[in-house]
Amino acid sequence: MRATILTCLIVLSAVCGCGESEPPKFDISGTVSFTGKPIANGTVTFEDSATGVAETFSIQKDGTYVATVPEGNYGVSVQPPLVTIADTATTQGGDEIKKVDYIPNRYWSSFESGLSVSVSADSTFDIHMVKAKK
Repeated sequence: MRATILTCLIVLSAVCGCGESEPPKFDISGTVSFTGKPIANGTVTFEDSATGVAETFSIQKDGTYVATVPEGNYGVSVQPPLVTIADTATTQGGDEIKKVDYIPNRYWSSFESGLSVSVSADSTFDIHMVKAKK
């Protein structure tokens, strides 16, 4: 009987101990602003520069966001909100980017935004967008 219980415990511990564990995740929070004023909607995307994996998080009405991502280095971008366009007699509706003047186009891409963050603990990352220089 003891041998059976001991065998079961060994097998159970081997099964539970196998497999890859997920890397730790950390909370990144902050405010998104344009020319010093918080923006009220849109999304913030964190793109892992090593894997290309991206995760998107909503901007709240007060301009804040909270993201939970694994440790790593991220390119950051900000996108306008999507709006749903209804079908018409001649065109099919769908989601499209809302036209806004408070998120300049260069911030839509993590490659062009100039925004990046290294994540290794819970932290704050405020995003301050500015008008393009002419």
